[in-house]
Amino acid sequence: MIDSLDKWIKSQKNVYVYYLDPGTLSGENMKANGFTLIELLIVVAIIGILAAIAVPNFLNAQIRAKVARSVSDMRAIKMGLAQYRLDNNEYPSYSPGISGRLTRLIRLTTPTPYLSSIPYDPFRPKGLTDRDGDVYPYWPIDVADGKRDGGEFDHMPRVRDAKGTYILLGAAPNGLYEPSTAEGALGIHMEYDSSNGLVSIGDIYELGF
Repeated sequence: MIDSLDKWIKSQKNVYVYYLDPGTLSGENMKANGFTLIELLIVVAIIGILAAIAVPNFLNAQIRAKVARSVSDMRAIKMGLAQYRLDNNEYPSYSPGISGRLTRLIRLTTPTPYLSSIPYDPFRPKGLTDRDGDVYPYWPIDVADGKRDGGEFDHMPRVRDAKGTYILLGAAPNGLYEPSTAEGALGIHMEYDSSNGLVSIGDIYELGF
């Protein structure tokens, strides 16, 4: 019967017969195609090195983006205040009975929309029930000049010498408005400068026209 099968196979065209060598099933020839422990350790080490380089750069990029947003927000508020003054011959003030940062600036959105909305400081905490503390502080001219006359900006010539202008400020990377008594705060007014370190104390200042 085997001879007949061989003859039949040889008579057929395009028929291929493969013979499996039992030796190929031995343990010596069935090696796993995986990684060794050393290879895995090398891969993990490389990933760790790349992460150590990439993560700080990513975080720094986030901080720079927030600083840029803060500057942009305050300039938008500044333009809104300028338009408000053109229409009302004065800037929004603390009086009569105007308290709270949001309340002081809300007049830029209604009844005349000088701003579509009041922006929130990106360096301030989120998710609070009362978001008033996250609005950029706005000190009208009388309040700002009172602080100047009181010597609060004697170490900041740019702000001290700009009498007759209001002040806007942003919290900068430490998330605090100076002067603050919170841990890590400077306790005096200080202007943020990234050349002192990207994450350094101080506030971002924008002065009126």
